[in-house]
Amino acid sequence: MVQEPYFFLSYARKDDRDEFVKRFYDDLALELRDIGADPAAQPPFRDVERLGLGSDWARVLGGAVGHCRAFVALYSPSYLSSEYCGKEWTAFRERLDKYRQETEIDVPALVPVLWVPMEGELPDGIGRYQYNEAGMGQEYATHGLMHILRTDPTGPVYRRVVERVAARVRVAADRFRLPLTPGLDLTEVRGLFPAAEQPRTAEPGTGHVQVFLAAGVADPLPEGRRRTEYYGRSPREWTPYHPPKYPTVAHRAQKVIVEEGYTSNIEVVDAGLSGRLDETMGNNQTSILLVDPWAVRSEAYRDALAEYDGEYRPATGVLVPCHDADEESGDDAIWQDLSQVLWRNWRRRNDPHDELFRVRVDAEDFDDRLAVMLAVAQNRLMEMETTTPFRLPEGPPPPPLHGLTVPGPGPSAPQEPPPERLRDFDRHDPDDPEEPGGPPAPRY
Repeated sequence: MVQEPYFFLSYARKDDRDEFVKRFYDDLALELRDIGADPAAQPPFRDVERLGLGSDWARVLGGAVGHCRAFVALYSPSYLSSEYCGKEWTAFRERLDKYRQETEIDVPALVPVLWVPMEGELPDGIGRYQYNEAGMGQEYATHGLMHILRTDPTGPVYRRVVERVAARVRVAADRFRLPLTPGLDLTEVRGLFPAAEQPRTAEPGTGHVQVFLAAGVADPLPEGRRRTEYYGRSPREWTPYHPPKYPTVAHRAQKVIVEEGYTSNIEVVDAGLSGRLDETMGNNQTSILLVDPWAVRSEAYRDALAEYDGEYRPATGVLVPCHDADEESGDDAIWQDLSQVLWRNWRRRNDPHDELFRVRVDAEDFDDRLAVMLAVAQNRLMEMETTTPFRLPEGPPPPPLHGLTVPGPGPSAPQEPPPERLRDFDRHDPDDPEEPGGPPAPRY
């Protein structure tokens, strides 16, 4: 029996981050079953699941494209610059053209999905296929489906998009039979991509904000934490304001960012934070760190945040949410731990003249604090003469936190910073009753 995949998922490998493509593929197949379609007899096709060791991948892909009943294309700048995505798209479109010539019927079997937004008009031939329709929502049309998967993968916006795509796929797969293209070899197809005037991604530039999350998870909970309701399976599910008004603090932050006219991405803090911040500044973008105070008791977060604390990042804000009813986070010990890790930045906490470091931000103030932080970071970015970050002198290291078994870095002699880089928050005020327990900055 000839295999006719219920649908073929065409996407750029560069867009397959954090398994979002797999999540969409699985959800689409599940939705098709829920609405009465039967893709099991002719399973859908996604390359990583159907290409085995030693397969002639070009012929396997060609066979799927030449026989599939519907074609779902994840549009993005990467997609339009991919040679083989262009070959897949072109080969399937030729099947549609052939059917139209034979029947004078336009079959809606090529179903584009906006995966990552693009600037400008789509190139001729590509833009004729509509990737949006009533009911899919403005958030999808503006930011694309990958953005929605990052921020609210269980929310109504994502569900509506999946439902609309599934409905289109079912119509094409169940009501029509396109002419097959046996023996299709994609190496012999002259694809339409890379498009000569492909749209640019809408993400780079001063209108984009990179958000970095440092937060715990429910299993295991951060050291000393007992309340599980504030956490989920991943840091992206952290909800410091419980019960949450929005599904997660990441989603709430992105709502504010969208309202302020920016686009955004969410990433989890890891050992590569410093490099990612360098890249962000190199792309002329601002950045925000959302920090769970309990996260500093994790060695990985502690080291990454301590490294950040030793750098000069004028276009990066730090916001530390705290729920008033969270008795555990009212313990001074957790804030003492945070002050020891971010001991340089701690000196400017809640300074009315510096809006880029805010701690103990409650639910009522979160939106306003973040909006102000975005504006200040954006203004500083525009005023900077260079996007090369200045690394502050190392100075003495913070002492190890209680309960940590891995020692911090060895002591090093403090160095005197260049006079022109001296900032108020690098000075030690012996009369400040709220001075953290970390080591004082060198006196000048």
